[in-house]
Amino acid sequence: MILGRLVFFIDGDSSIGLQRGLILTTGFAEEATEPGSVWASNANISGSIQPELTAIATESLDDVAYFRITFRPLSDSIRFRYVFASDEYPEFACSPFNDIFGFFLSGPNPSGGDYNDLNIALIPGTNLPVAINNLHPNNPNYAPCPPLNEQYYHDNEDSSVQPVYDGFTDIFIAEASVVPCATYEMVIAIADVQDSAYDSGVFLEAKSLESNVEVFTSLEVGEAIIPEVAIADTISFSFSDVPASVLPLQINIIGTALNGIDYQSIDSITFINSPGEIVHFVIQPIPDSLNEQIETVEFIISSTAGNGCIMKTFTLYIADPDSLYSPTDTVLLSFNGTAVLSVSPTVVSNNTWSFSNTTPQQIAPIVTLIQSDIEVEIPFDVLHDISTLESVCFNIQHGWDDDLDIYLMAPNGHFVELSTDNGSNGDNYTNTCFSPSASLDIRGGFPFAPATAAPFSGSFQPEGLWSEILGTPISGTWKLGVVDDFNNFTGTLLDWTITFSTYQLGNFEYRWSTGDSSASLLVNAPGNYSVTVSNQVGSFSKLFVVKEGSVGTQTPLMQEQAFRLLPNPSTGETSLLLDKNLKVNALKVYDLNGILLLEQNSVGPILGAGSLPNGVYIVTLECAEGIFVQKMLRW
Repeated sequence: MILGRLVFFIDGDSSIGLQRGLILTTGFAEEATEPGSVWASNANISGSIQPELTAIATESLDDVAYFRITFRPLSDSIRFRYVFASDEYPEFACSPFNDIFGFFLSGPNPSGGDYNDLNIALIPGTNLPVAINNLHPNNPNYAPCPPLNEQYYHDNEDSSVQPVYDGFTDIFIAEASVVPCATYEMVIAIADVQDSAYDSGVFLEAKSLESNVEVFTSLEVGEAIIPEVAIADTISFSFSDVPASVLPLQINIIGTALNGIDYQSIDSITFINSPGEIVHFVIQPIPDSLNEQIETVEFIISSTAGNGCIMKTFTLYIADPDSLYSPTDTVLLSFNGTAVLSVSPTVVSNNTWSFSNTTPQQIAPIVTLIQSDIEVEIPFDVLHDISTLESVCFNIQHGWDDDLDIYLMAPNGHFVELSTDNGSNGDNYTNTCFSPSASLDIRGGFPFAPATAAPFSGSFQPEGLWSEILGTPISGTWKLGVVDDFNNFTGTLLDWTITFSTYQLGNFEYRWSTGDSSASLLVNAPGNYSVTVSNQVGSFSKLFVVKEGSVGTQTPLMQEQAFRLLPNPSTGETSLLLDKNLKVNALKVYDLNGILLLEQNSVGPILGAGSLPNGVYIVTLECAEGIFVQKMLRW
């Protein structure tokens, strides 16, 4: 996200060794990703004063850029990975133009006293700050200037690859010992020295501020849901790198599901007294006839020392069974001698939730982030599995697409870069969607998508990583952020929609007595057919007793008996399994807004269904006997 001297970068593995993160620079951050054959020499005119950096500099500072954060570490050490780079390299080593970087830490020192602006950005094996004159190759321009710490230096002068800077360092690690759960302040700062010419920058790796305490659980991502009718499995927690100062740890079990009423009674508080301890829980649901939809069991792991610094929360969901669930069902073969047996683990399985903002918003002024909000409220509190986010779709009217930078922002402030500077002089984003299931990158294999890619109609993978928003709350305010980073053209965000789905929720497996493994089974003979539905937290079984139908006397009284869609969900064409007594007049497919998409007067495959985007559709069968309705799912 562009914020003047701070910008998000991705795909840095091949150039500097860091895949993604932030650039902090003394010039313009946008130029830092140009090739090394280009000069970067701009005054950022920040006007900032940074006393911590002044204290270790050799001359006066210009173009200071910094950011300050306050945090509470969870373990006894912190680490941060970064790369320092500069266009002062290599000509100005040993000169007064000694651009410098610092990483200043303040807070309690575990050895006693406090850190007061302690610089932990040092050249490995030395006490030297990271600066041009402390790490460089031989420089005849300011002779004598022999190499110093040259083993950490990478020459990029006149290079055709990124970054723009003529030289940069190895990946360095800033680290320090800390007191777990205490409050610390960090200032990360960089500056030109002596003058504002020839920029320097530091690449800060995303999510590399580590505190090492880890909690492991047997709950796999996306599997933390158990049907109310299931037999529970064991849920385990284990720990590593837990400092003695935060022991014992405490696990509190709370949530909307009531201990001893909605699940068999267990201890609501458990203590962990050693780092290697493993704790096991069995959350056995107690079935009832109440319509409770979704209930939660939350495991809150916190330290009893250090002001109760909470480490992590895990949520298990107990869901009502599908409304049609019974342990045994009797099914009659239809007139063509077949029957469809299907099982849905929970009442929320195969559901979707869509939320939209249809209020147009001008993308102005330039170089300013505008945000369009959508309030989301669905039964699940955390985005554990990215497939739960089905799509983000929008329409933007703009006459020069590569002026636009577009982001999805989660309720906790984390964001995914959707598209930046794509489309050259092409116009608009029209029915543009981003989806974890999409196969196409928005850039289409280019560094930036060309004008011919506009208006980007279809479904794409974003430039950023979906994993950036894993763990975010689902319910809350989601934002679509757009920046117009150049003058001359203006535009408007017309509307946008975010859709969540539970098609994959629970990662359930289906094991039929026939050996099949799908949620639905087509059979053509009487008999008993059983299925076991399971995931890592529970399982249940269901028996279908299939009998011969009464040929010539049955009438299609129920929707489920009138026709079936196979396969459903589908990735291609969908066919109908039809009661042969029905006299069909028309078959129609609508979207969830009631707009007619397809119509045909014959049964068989639904012609054109394979071209429909992923989503939920309504199929109606208009017959002499009435109108029959089914949902059709595409993914």
